[in-house]
Amino acid sequence: MIRKLVLALASVALVLTAAPAQASANTASTVRLRTQQIVRFDQLAGQQAWRGSAMSRVAAAAWYFYDNGTFAFTTTNVRTDLYPLRGRYQVNGDKVTFSANNWVRIGGSSAFTEMIGSIDFGSRPPVMRLNWASGAGYGAVVNDRRFGSTASSHYQVILTVAQF
Repeated sequence: MIRKLVLALASVALVLTAAPAQASANTASTVRLRTQQIVRFDQLAGQQAWRGSAMSRVAAAAWYFYDNGTFAFTTTNVRTDLYPLRGRYQVNGDKVTFSANNWVRIGGSSAFTEMIGSIDFGSRPPVMRLNWASGAGYGAVVNDRRFGSTASSHYQVILTVAQF
């Protein structure tokens, strides 16, 4: 799987500029990508006040693609019980599709996050398109009175990525 990803990267001259022996050694390594530039950032759900923090998280983001078909996404200022977010990816020619989700439950509350996206390595620089959603809710009963609250956010982002 990582070999296909490395070959997709090679087609845009990001890696595999080494001799063939070194190139085959690179196919077993992790492909690491970071945000290069945010092209478009749309907030589809959530409070407007959250937009700036979410955009900063995308700007600081990193994706790690492993040779077993899995990947991890990490960034700054996120819950450590949900992140790094881990999922799976597939390579088809010069396009990579990926998805990941995670959720946790603590007492009467729960939280989730999900990311679905694609990377077009045929573009120069490579272009990533992603949907990133998160949410949390809690509920309690105190003196026979029910309490509860929920919050969610959803962002649709187009960005360019670079290897690091």
